[in-house]
Amino acid sequence: MPTNIDLASVDSDQAAHHLNELVELYTEVYAEPPYQWGREHAELFVERFEGQRRQDGFRLVEARDHGQLAGIGFGVTLLPDTPWWQNLLTPVSKDMTQEYSNRTFAVVELLVRTPWRRRHIAEGIHNRLLSDRVEERATLTVLPAAEAAQAAYRKWGWQKVAQKRNPLPGSPVFDVMVKHLAEPPGTKLGRVAGDRP
Repeated sequence: MPTNIDLASVDSDQAAHHLNELVELYTEVYAEPPYQWGREHAELFVERFEGQRRQDGFRLVEARDHGQLAGIGFGVTLLPDTPWWQNLLTPVSKDMTQEYSNRTFAVVELLVRTPWRRRHIAEGIHNRLLSDRVEERATLTVLPAAEAAQAAYRKWGWQKVAQKRNPLPGSPVFDVMVKHLAEPPGTKLGRVAGDRP
């Protein structure tokens, strides 16, 4: 990662103060293919972020280049009653979807602006975001057509375990990925039904 890039973890209150910058970055990145998302997605981001930044385990990592926001990553700890595993299109084991205290950290967003891509900044944000977590595993969703993100996640040790579609009109299908952070003895990552070992 370039030496001019500063990575910093930001708490909930700081994140609220940086919201305009976060929305600007979110809007810019998701305007690109394969997303091409518009204003309604940015508004939904703001609405959800207000709740997410107050959730247990919230962590936001910012990458800045001489003060300019180049990228972000943030996530939260999933609660036992989380809707995360609803609307799956793929059959998975009950063990995969069972949540309990501190089982799973959900990476909600990992975004880097175009001028700073292919410089290992996303990897730096990713590693800082997942460092020293108390959870056993992490999860995220990614579009199948987001080839660069898909390749990066596979390289960083993520496995696709299912697909899901959010219950919003016109919502696309997402791949659900999981990465083990601290595996308890005697447990194994569940696989999608029909996958080969």
